[in-house]
Amino acid sequence: MNHRAAIASLLVVLSPLASAAQQSQAKAAQADPAAATRAKVAAVQGEAKAEDVNVRQLKARVDALESDSKAASRQLDDRDRKIAELERQLDAQRKP
Repeated sequence: MNHRAAIASLLVVLSPLASAAQQSQAKAAQADPAAATRAKVAAVQGEAKAEDVNVRQLKARVDALESDSKAASRQLDDRDRKIAELERQLDAQRKP
């Protein structure tokens, strides 16, 4: 659920940027072809920067989840070892 929430919040944040870029493209296209091209380039660069931020945030989230997963796996392994040791002790007490 946290992945979906993070992605949804990023999309909500980025959608106004995309709308603003499209509006600036439309205005520039009416004025001058060279200006329209510059506006398109600027809009694409803005989108690329926003995507870079999005990718960095997602990578950080993946790293955090992987770390959490490894920690949980270690805890489960520790519990399994403790359970096995307690079972051995219990078996030893039953066989005097």
